[in-house]
Amino acid sequence: MVNMVVQIAWVITGAGHFLEETFDVMNQLVKNNKVTVTTYLSSAGEQVVKMYGFWSKLEQISPGSHLQEVFTENKEDPSFSHAGRFILDLYNALVVSPASGNTVAKIVYGIADTLATNAVAQAQKGDVPVYVVPTDLEEGFVETTLPYRIDRRECKLCNPCSVVDVCSYSAVRILDGVPKIDSVLCQGCGLCVASCPFGAVKYGEKKRLRIRSVDVQNVEKLRLMNNLTVLEHPQQIETIIKKL
Repeated sequence: MVNMVVQIAWVITGAGHFLEETFDVMNQLVKNNKVTVTTYLSSAGEQVVKMYGFWSKLEQISPGSHLQEVFTENKEDPSFSHAGRFILDLYNALVVSPASGNTVAKIVYGIADTLATNAVAQAQKGDVPVYVVPTDLEEGFVETTLPYRIDRRECKLCNPCSVVDVCSYSAVRILDGVPKIDSVLCQGCGLCVASCPFGAVKYGEKKRLRIRSVDVQNVEKLRLMNNLTVLEHPQQIETIIKKL
């Protein structure tokens, strides 16, 4: 599509792994104004985007005009009507990145009861190419990045707690005498990290996780689906989109 805008729909699910890399690619694609992105967020996807601090970036990628909206599951009607766009020839492709193990399992078994999985189902029905970046590709271990948390071992139980006071979203509360970050309310602003003089608030820690065999098996089944391509890393998306 030379000299034409490529219109992409992008599903983000509730996975922290590959999330930063996903946003790097999304930013790069929209930078030259030749790609527009409509973003579809599952309930968990919305929570993860906010708690990792990517919401402001998402608003720049999908600023709200036609075919550049952000659709969230929490504000959708029961039939996920915005997923019906995929039968209207509006999009050149649907990208699912990152795709959690739960989302992959539902896609494989035809369960379309979330905004994310319903979007995939409608894209397949509308012959829109689907590209999926699963978080659980092969058995073994993967290193992932953790969101904001308070390390109870390093917390000095200050009263008053500076972390509670600095959070403008009321996401930090005292429970059983210990401050705790409410992941539902957290917007990933990061002010809490610097506010604790003892370094009890952590962000960006690396954690080694074991990939379950059942999730790997589901990815293999995903590879067999029609009009769907499994990718191993978000970086591959940019090359594919440039060829559309």
